[in-house]
Amino acid sequence: MVANGVHILASLALVLIIVRSRRPEPYLVTALAAAVPDIDIIVFRPLVTHGYVEGVLWAHRGVTHSVLSGLVVVGLLSVFGPWRAAAIGYGSHLFFDSLTGGVRPFAPFDPALYGVSVDWLLLNLVTSAVAVTVLLGGMFGRKYDFGYRVPSLTPNPLLDWFQ
Repeated sequence: MVANGVHILASLALVLIIVRSRRPEPYLVTALAAAVPDIDIIVFRPLVTHGYVEGVLWAHRGVTHSVLSGLVVVGLLSVFGPWRAAAIGYGSHLFFDSLTGGVRPFAPFDPALYGVSVDWLLLNLVTSAVAVTVLLGGMFGRKYDFGYRVPSLTPNPLLDWFQ
């Protein structure tokens, strides 16, 4: 399990690299979307413990770690900011959890667990180090103008989606 703080850091770094927005909405939306899948620990665990629901879909990394719930979360968060930033946050959460034990991306239709098992501590450390480096570089780059501009011969349609 990758720690929630690491999920948020990684999604913020990805949005900083891809979106490069000066507005706060993409960062807020991606942080929320990166944290939402682990809500199953708070909501479903008491229900399972008291016998109200049962099965793998209600366990951790069950239905809240699926593409279907991702569509719902991205749709709800798109009210507050760009839907692509929400998709980056949710998708990065599923990606990193699939590296540390697996997720059920096709729940509730297919309860199979997909993923690999990488050492979670190592993944947390590497992901945190990279994400913090990217975030600090982005903050320093915005605060201090070093005069370096990346030349662009043609507009990038991918980046226009996020504006």
